[in-house]
Amino acid sequence: MSRLEHVIRFEEEFARSDDAKRVVRETVRHTAPAVLIALIITGLGFVSLFTSTVPMIQDFGLLCLIGIICCFFSALFIEIAVIYSLHRNKNNGQNRKQKNARTTDKNVNGAAERLFGSIAVWSAENPLLVLGVAGSLCFAGLYADTMIGIETDVMKFMPPEMPALIDIDHMVEVLGGADQLNLIIKADDVTDPSVLEWMDRFSEHEVESQPYIFSADIIAGPMKMMNQGVLPDDAAQVDAIMESMPESTRDRYIYGRTTALINLGIGDAISGLGLPRIDRLIRLVKDDVRWMQPPPGVTVTITGDPVAMTTVLTALTTGRRMMTFVGLVLILGGLFLLYRDWLKAAIPVLTMILVIGWSSGVMYALGIDYTPMTATLGALILGIGSEYAVMMMERYFEERGKGLVPIEAIRISTAKIGTAITASGFTTLAGFSALIASPFSLNRNFGIITVIDVLLALIASFFVFPVLVVWLDRMRERRRTRKCKEP
Repeated sequence: MSRLEHVIRFEEEFARSDDAKRVVRETVRHTAPAVLIALIITGLGFVSLFTSTVPMIQDFGLLCLIGIICCFFSALFIEIAVIYSLHRNKNNGQNRKQKNARTTDKNVNGAAERLFGSIAVWSAENPLLVLGVAGSLCFAGLYADTMIGIETDVMKFMPPEMPALIDIDHMVEVLGGADQLNLIIKADDVTDPSVLEWMDRFSEHEVESQPYIFSADIIAGPMKMMNQGVLPDDAAQVDAIMESMPESTRDRYIYGRTTALINLGIGDAISGLGLPRIDRLIRLVKDDVRWMQPPPGVTVTITGDPVAMTTVLTALTTGRRMMTFVGLVLILGGLFLLYRDWLKAAIPVLTMILVIGWSSGVMYALGIDYTPMTATLGALILGIGSEYAVMMMERYFEERGKGLVPIEAIRISTAKIGTAITASGFTTLAGFSALIASPFSLNRNFGIITVIDVLLALIASFFVFPVLVVWLDRMRERRRTRKCKEP
């Protein structure tokens, strides 16, 4: 966005003067502050990713921050130098022809500029219609967000025709799933008969009472086989059996004398049950541990792949609301600190809230579930969309500073900056569209939703933003007028 804004503003200034140095100064003077503010606000949107407890999301946020900072400095120094060199070498006569062909702010020329200006004027003159439709779609989308599923089966992130995945599916069909809940038992002596008896009793209870627990594998099993099907109730018997038990068997269940393992077989639970049911099953097992109290001094910790995966995926997906909320607060606070003006702080945030609601509605309509990647879209919308809104707002108030009324200011500002925003949006679309060709559904769905979200951000910038800025600016102007008339 900053690069395109520099180019368009450079052309605009060059139409007023043939002095290349003056053109560069005016371009940087008008665009650099606005672009810097947009950079800060975009960065605040990405900073919200650091609220996630997942390192992958935090690293993604860090890379986004590094990327936008590099883009800003390259646009400010390298691009300006390149544009200056190219224009300095142009034929002066050609420059004069281009200058005469260009229009002033009061006479917007060009099909694209007329189109963008007309859209902004129409939107600003129909606030109830635009805000009514936009607000209704936003509320509907936010409600639909509560019904969007969360994809937790990592196997579904892979191409279904992948040979390794086909082999795994075949193995599950033939042998059944091999997912387990692992209970780590810690005590001064886990081979104490009372501890062994509790482990055996608890395991049997879980298999009998929990429909999704199919088997229990513990040290009591081999002990019973070596003691005529009976669990020894004497410490001496236990020691004798432990001594005669093969080391490979003993090491599967016991570490020293202080740690033991209970493996509860839950079949193909990760694929079959999904995140909510696995989470409920884990909580039920925890409740059973509290109900069937182990002997004094014994602690039980539930772990295993399902527990770890549930924890990670829950943090990845359900934390999206917190990331989005933090991003909104940071952007609102950042804009207020920069502008000291609640109007300028609120307009970009209100625009992006609408886009977030629309995005959720689109995801629900397309039947796309949240994944570890799509969970970051709220922060991406804030980062990308806020930049568009800030750039348009800066240009709008620049035109207002020239004495233009709100409706004319929004027409001129949208006409002048609309091309840069559209080109920036389409460039972003092209980049993320490459993900749609990925054979991995995780990447493909992320690409689809990101492309749609950028389109929604563009729509909001041209239709919703003009309504908000003109409407709120007029309200403030009328309030100031009333205050001036008061004695």
